Amino acid sequence: MKGGVKLTHSLTQNVKLSDEDMAYEILASQGRAMHYQDLIMEVLTRQERPQDAAAISGVLTHINLDARFAYAGNGEWGLKVWVPSKSSRKLPTITLLNKGLPYDDDNQELELDLEGKDVLFDDGEDGGEEDAELEEGSFNNEESW
Repeated sequence: MKGGVKLTHSLTQNVKLSDEDMAYEILASQGRAMHYQDLIMEVLTRQERPQDAAAISGVLTHINLDARFAYAGNGEWGLKVWVPSKSSRKLPTITLLNKGLPYDDDNQELELDLEGKDVLFDDGEDGGEEDAELEEGSFNNEESW
């Protein structure tokens, strides 16, 4: 065909699902989490593939890397859409003279009289530049050993 594109497949052909798509369909049809061994064996059986170590590890790897799946514990995998979303998140705390006040995103302006007071901000992360300097200095001092 001159300058044209020739279609080599039709839409009526059976499309072979990937490992992770097959696992997704199996879990969706079951409606519950499944043990990874049962899930993998079901994927391989439906795809009519041998149940050898390479095939098993390949399917497990695909499930691990696909964001649609969630580990449910005790060797079971489910769908991420089944997991309730975490509505609470860790908020930083503002510390005033050893008294913590929760930080509120909804409150646009915090009115506090901070004149002449020491204010420490704790964002929940361990170790800052000051901590690193203190730790570095203590290891460089030979007398501390």
